[in-house]
Amino acid sequence: MPYDVEAIRTEMLARRRGLAADELSRASAIILERLLGLPEMLPARIVGAYIGIRGEADPSLLSSDRSFEVALPVTTAGEVLRFVVPDGPLVAGPYGISQPETGREVDPCNLDVVLVPLVAADPRGNRVGHGAGFYDSTFADCRGVGDSGPVLIGICHSFQVVAALEPRPWDVPMDLLVTEAGLIRPGA
Repeated sequence: MPYDVEAIRTEMLARRRGLAADELSRASAIILERLLGLPEMLPARIVGAYIGIRGEADPSLLSSDRSFEVALPVTTAGEVLRFVVPDGPLVAGPYGISQPETGREVDPCNLDVVLVPLVAADPRGNRVGHGAGFYDSTFADCRGVGDSGPVLIGICHSFQVVAALEPRPWDVPMDLLVTEAGLIRPGA
């Protein structure tokens, strides 16, 4: 059966939108607890996160943890993501996602950990996003020789993990996947 990224995206987005608020809240809390217990999070000083929308597993409560700073993505159409540690209120961005208006900008490659939203992923760490390519284009240049760049952790609901996805040449794989059902370490 041929790989159909649009069919997978359509199905997963519909399933996410269909989640009840209490189900989403419960799953997000479990995922957050798993995240905070990860050895990858212990040395982190600056974590890139996001504000969940439309049924995404939501790590926004992470900002209440004071052992590290949280930088949020700022989206500008046609550009790579900028990450900003907010020092004021959030405003609606071009895709209706809340983002910082002011704050200290952090080079994405200097983030210790990045929590990456996704639409679907597979156990090898391949990811399907919303289709704009922001995360892939932002973190492609952070992946050099060895262990350079931030640890990329895809967070999602367990139903978003599918058997296999075909990576495209520009895709940047996740180092780890965290769901309410558990952890997946690609290559382990």
